[in-house]
Amino acid sequence: MNIYITLDYEIYFGENHGTVEKCIIYPTSELIRIANKHQVFFSFFVDCGFLLKLDEYRKKYPQLEGDYKKITEQVKLLSDSGHDIQLHIHPHWEDSYYNGEKWIIDIKRYKLIDFSETEIADIVYRYKKVLTEITGKTIFAFRAGGWCLQPFSKLKKAFIENQINLDSSVFKNGSFSSEHYSYDFRTAPDKDIYHFDDEPTIENPDGYFTEVPISGIRNSPLFFWRLFFLGRKNPKLHKPLGDGRAMPAPGYRKNLLTKFTNNPASLDGYNVHLLGRVLSKLLKKKREHMVVIGHPKALSPYSIKKLEQFIENNKEHHNFTTYSKQFLKH
Repeated sequence: MNIYITLDYEIYFGENHGTVEKCIIYPTSELIRIANKHQVFFSFFVDCGFLLKLDEYRKKYPQLEGDYKKITEQVKLLSDSGHDIQLHIHPHWEDSYYNGEKWIIDIKRYKLIDFSETEIADIVYRYKKVLTEITGKTIFAFRAGGWCLQPFSKLKKAFIENQINLDSSVFKNGSFSSEHYSYDFRTAPDKDIYHFDDEPTIENPDGYFTEVPISGIRNSPLFFWRLFFLGRKNPKLHKPLGDGRAMPAPGYRKNLLTKFTNNPASLDGYNVHLLGRVLSKLLKKKREHMVVIGHPKALSPYSIKKLEQFIENNKEHHNFTTYSKQFLKH
């Protein structure tokens, strides 16, 4: 089994967005420690819009110069060490700004498709360019912010022009809709890899794009109630390392606590507890790829410990790898 440990490298987007140090730098340093110890590699989808905003404001606000330097140095260190750095787009940064004390985050245009096709082409070009300049390596894979990449037909031209040919945003049966963001993967193929052209949930063997879906799992409400109580009982173990809060997602938490839901296999918090179960199911289906999503900001002491145990227990029998190692044609 090829196992991809993937991280969306970003701060929070709510009113309390947290700090770069606690949301990104420190938790990622813990991941680096684990990777070095066990000689495995991870894939980081870097929020490039945030990098460009830091660059825009850092000369005016010296405190942002430090954040910019920390992130760019860590991203380069990750890349030079063999970890994968790929494209993550949260285009709401186009409308957000720094007021001298904190980021004022505007999510009215949270999805890439909220922009015109000309704007989309410019965003994809600029966001990819900043990663290429930092790493000096090929950027060819993408993960949509908030999983929002539909309708993909509006994004297709920009991705082809910028040679982005692999996506890893879809997870089987996932769906959600709110005022500012939505996704619907319920018709996606039940496969661990496939090709597509105009729509990432419709397989096209001759399609330009490769989809390597995030592995999915179906959870009962009891799982999330347990997570809730564990967090209250032992906050030091289960509290996220990031010091911000997620932006509101009306109805999302209620769904988790009241009905069965389809979710991505995740490193975040107590979700890491389920990785062994996800791996077992994929092996029974004779799959070759397992993709796990996580966010440095949402990791906890518990999830870091359990991730290391998962790697320790499986590294001799499975291949902890990256998109570049498996799919980039040299």
